[in-house]
Amino acid sequence: MSFYLHCMKRRYEKYMGDRKIYIIAKVFDRQGCIAYRCKTINEARCLPGTLEALRADGVQIVILDDPDIYSEYAPYRYVEDMKEFIDQVSALNRAA
Repeated sequence: MSFYLHCMKRRYEKYMGDRKIYIIAKVFDRQGCIAYRCKTINEARCLPGTLEALRADGVQIVILDDPDIYSEYAPYRYVEDMKEFIDQVSALNRAA
């Protein structure tokens, strides 16, 4: 691992700690949602605003710390890649 990546990882661990931040998107009145676990504090800070600007009426964007305790959004379909998550939110916009 390069020195730069090592420093970035340490910075991430310092700010995120062992906290996990998830962003979910769902269509109102439909069961289930798509979820993305933020990998950096910057993603957690910026991604919700980006999605909010892109979302259609009828699509809800929510920030959660522990999806397991929010059964109203279940079942969760987790997406690992941020770009893929944004693409899937765009697809929800067309379905809403």
